[in-house]
Amino acid sequence: MFAAAALATILGSAQSAMAQIAPGPDAASASPAAPAAGQDSVAEPMPDPWAGANHTFFRVTRSVDKAVIAPAFRAYNRVVPKPVRNGLDNAIQNLDEPRTAANDILQGRFKGAGNAVARFTINSTFGLAGLFDLAAKSGMERQESDFGQTLGRYGVKSGPYIFIPLAGPSSLRDGAGRLVDIFADPVALLAGGLGTVFGDVRAGVATVDERAGVGDQLQLLDQQFTDPYATVKSVYSQQRASAIAIARGHSQNDVDQLPDFGPSPTPGQTQPAPQKPIGDDPDSPKPSQ
Repeated sequence: MFAAAALATILGSAQSAMAQIAPGPDAASASPAAPAAGQDSVAEPMPDPWAGANHTFFRVTRSVDKAVIAPAFRAYNRVVPKPVRNGLDNAIQNLDEPRTAANDILQGRFKGAGNAVARFTINSTFGLAGLFDLAAKSGMERQESDFGQTLGRYGVKSGPYIFIPLAGPSSLRDGAGRLVDIFADPVALLAGGLGTVFGDVRAGVATVDERAGVGDQLQLLDQQFTDPYATVKSVYSQQRASAIAIARGHSQNDVDQLPDFGPSPTPGQTQPAPQKPIGDDPDSPKPSQ
């Protein structure tokens, strides 16, 4: 589990992409709009030149998860009351707000940075160290921003798709970006990163919280999709493309109308729904022509 915790921390949002596997409308019934200019990888999923190794790592990860990790987390969900789990989730997300603010500034999304700073201030004080998301109740919804997204905003392509054993999907760009997020994270720099008591506890709790929240979605992945590997890759590619489109200044409507890509569902098979992208920012820089 310590290896899984470290890898999940490095990849950050990888399991979140897997958590978006859910039944959705048939893409064929919609009329796709033209992709927004400058959008990252709208035509097809990320390139997968290492498909053989990635498939192997995916199968091994799912086998280990089913045999060992999933039973442990089902027990965790039974034993730990939901209010406690929700509080831990809020606290972990609150610690990510300074990193989000830093990346929003690098992307020129100053309203988003202000929102992250305000959320962190309110939830860290009145929300009892982030256990309660009082900022959301005041209308300040949480947004996510990372250095992989920042790189994409300035034109860095995703590079090859990679599936990290016991962690999840990523790409060369996003994996490298996550390393920057880890070592340049404002909270980690002040309170301690990996290798310190605070950093290791934070990473462990984040991993437990992340995995505990995706059990149903992972089960759905195996039950309702004939090619779970392709589904995960497609969902992750769409999620990252949407996030980078917004970082480049496209409106939420443009992102919502991006065409789906990936394998078409077989009869009776559901289509993966892309992750809801982070909120639009009116003062985001417009993409260069």
